[in-house]
Amino acid sequence: MLISYKWLQSYFDKKLPPPEKLAERVTFAFAEVESVEKKGGDTVLDIKVLPDRACYALSHRGLAREVSAMLNIPLKEMEEPSITESAIPDPSIGIDEPKLCTKFVARRIENIKVGPSPARLRESLETIGQRSINNIVDATNFVMFDIGRPSHAFDADKVKGKLTVRSAKRGERVVLLDGKEIELKHGELVMADDKGPVGLAGIKGGKRTEVDANTTNIILEAANWNPSYIRLTAASAGIKTEASRRFENRISPLLGEEGIDAVTRLIAEIAKTPEMKVGKRIALSFEKPEQRKLAVDPKRISQKLGIPVSEKAVVDALARLGIVCESTNDRLVATIPYERLDLTIPEDIAEEVGRIIGYDKIPAILPPKSGKAIEVPKAFYYEWKVREALVNAGFSEVMTSSFMPHGDIEIEKPLAEDKRYARSELWHGFDNALMANNLNSPLFGSSEMRQFEIGKVFTTQGEHTALAIGVVSKNSAKKTISDTVSGIEELLGIKLGGKMEGGQNVYECNLDKAIEKLPELKEWNISVPDTRAEKFTPFSLYPFIVRDVALFVPPETTPESVWKIIKENAGELVVRGPELFDEFSKDGKKSLAFRLIFQSFDRTLSDEEVNKCMEKVYVALKANGWEVR
Repeated sequence: MLISYKWLQSYFDKKLPPPEKLAERVTFAFAEVESVEKKGGDTVLDIKVLPDRACYALSHRGLAREVSAMLNIPLKEMEEPSITESAIPDPSIGIDEPKLCTKFVARRIENIKVGPSPARLRESLETIGQRSINNIVDATNFVMFDIGRPSHAFDADKVKGKLTVRSAKRGERVVLLDGKEIELKHGELVMADDKGPVGLAGIKGGKRTEVDANTTNIILEAANWNPSYIRLTAASAGIKTEASRRFENRISPLLGEEGIDAVTRLIAEIAKTPEMKVGKRIALSFEKPEQRKLAVDPKRISQKLGIPVSEKAVVDALARLGIVCESTNDRLVATIPYERLDLTIPEDIAEEVGRIIGYDKIPAILPPKSGKAIEVPKAFYYEWKVREALVNAGFSEVMTSSFMPHGDIEIEKPLAEDKRYARSELWHGFDNALMANNLNSPLFGSSEMRQFEIGKVFTTQGEHTALAIGVVSKNSAKKTISDTVSGIEELLGIKLGGKMEGGQNVYECNLDKAIEKLPELKEWNISVPDTRAEKFTPFSLYPFIVRDVALFVPPETTPESVWKIIKENAGELVVRGPELFDEFSKDGKKSLAFRLIFQSFDRTLSDEEVNKCMEKVYVALKANGWEVR
C-alpha cells in the first residue's frame, strides 16, 4: 500500500515526525515499511499491509488512525459539508444474488461537468502511482485510497433499463474499462442492464457505460461483495484491481453510505454545474451488522503479554485505537469500531494493547526448564547421520523441485505446465541437477561431480522420504556409488534396499523404510558435518568458455615447460588452468593436451575475445618449434 506523507499529514493538526522516523515507528507497531521514497515535493511510504488488517488499513485514514494511536496525537476534527438532495428519479436496482452481494448503495447525480481533475487531486493520485482519468473517476479513486471504500460511477444515459446484480449466462461477453474483452462462463457475478453485462462485479467496470467527456448524468454505486467470490473470480479471470484487493479482504458494510457521500461531496466540489442535482441515497441490505463487543479480563491480558498491565493502562491503550471500554465486575467490555473486522476474540484485544504499549517494553525471558528428558526425533537423527556421512565423503547436498511434468499425484492448480504433478521419485529431477552441475565441474578443478538429496516423494501409497546419491565420474560412477552406499549401510548397520536409476549415475532408496528397522534413540550425538573446503572462493555469475590446446613436442620436453609458456600468454581471463588432461607418445613424438577455462567477473565473454587470447598462446607455442594440433 503506497501512502502519501502529505496526504497522511492532512489528517493531523500537529506536525508528524519526518517520514523516515515515522516509518520506523510504523514498522515496530503496525506493519513493515518496505521503502521510503521522495517523489516530487512529497514522500511515499510503501507499507506491507497483511491480510489480517486489510479490512481497515488499506487506506490513508486507516493508517492515520494507527499513527494517532501509536504516537498518541489526536486526529484533526473533520467538518463535512452537508449534501442537498433533490427530487430526481432513483436508479432502478435489482439484486438476484443476495448471498454474493450483501449490500448495495446507490445514488443518481444529474447535470455534472466531466473534465480534468484539479491539480491537487491529480497530484495526490499520481504520487501513489495512480493515473488521472477525469474528475469523476478520480473522485471515486481518491475516496477508495482515502477511506478504503471502492465505488464505481456509471454513465446513467448509457445504462439501458434496470441495473441488476446477477450471475453471468454462459457465452456472454463484456469489454472492460481497459479494453480487455472476456467471455463469461456461467457463475461469474456481473453488473448488467437490460442489454447485457456492464462490468465484472466488485472487480472492474465495463467500457459500454464508462464515464467520458460527454457524460452529464451518473449513477454512483458502492456495494459489498462476498470476499471468497471476489478472490476466486479475480484469480479465474486473471484480473487484479485495487477494488478487488479490498473486497477480497472484507470491508465493513457500514462504509457503503459513508463512501457514497464522500464521493458525492467531492463531485459537488470539482464537477458541479449550476443545474447539478443530487438524488436520494438508496440502500439494499441483506445482512444486519451488529456492533461487536468483546469481554476481556485485564489479568488475562497481562498473562498473555508477559508483563503486568493495569486496567487503566488497558483502557487508555484501547481508547487510542477508538475502542471504548466499560468496566463490568472484574471484566472490561470493549466496543469494537465497525471497520475493525479483524478484532473477534479476546486475544486480539491483548495484541492491540501490547503493540500500543510497545513490544520493546516486554522483557526477553527464557522459558523455565521443563525437567523432562529431551526426545530425539528418530527420523531426523538418522537422516542427519546419513547427511553427515555423505558430506564427509565429499558429496554436496541439493534440493530439487517437488513438482514434475509426470507423477502419480496431479496438482489441482499447477504453477506451470511442467510442474503438474508431485514427484513420485527423486531421481528424475535429481539427475537433471547432477548433469547441470557436472557442466560446471571444470570451474572447480574436479574430475567428478558428487551430490545427494534427501526429500519427500508422493505416490498413490502415500508420501515417504527418499535418499538419492549421484556421481558423474571419468571412472566407474557405479563403483563410487556402491562404495558410498556400503559405507552408509555399515554406519547404520542395515541394508538401504535401494537401486540404481538413470543409467549408472544415480542410486535411490526409501529412507523411511530403512529407518524403521533402526532402534529408538537414547542420546543425541550428532554434529554439524565437516566440509573438506578450507576457504570460500568467490565465483563469477557469468558463463565460462572452455578451450583445449593439443600439441606435439620432442620426447624430452616436460609438461611443466609447456604449461609455463601457456600460462604466460593466456592472459588474465583464465580462471582455471592450464591443466594437463592427456599425454601419450606416437612416432617418436610426445603429445600433450591442456585445458583452459576463461571467465569474467563483470561481463559475458565473447568467442572473439577468447580466440584472441588463444592466438597469443598458439604463436608462443609455435615460436618454441612445437607443433600445435
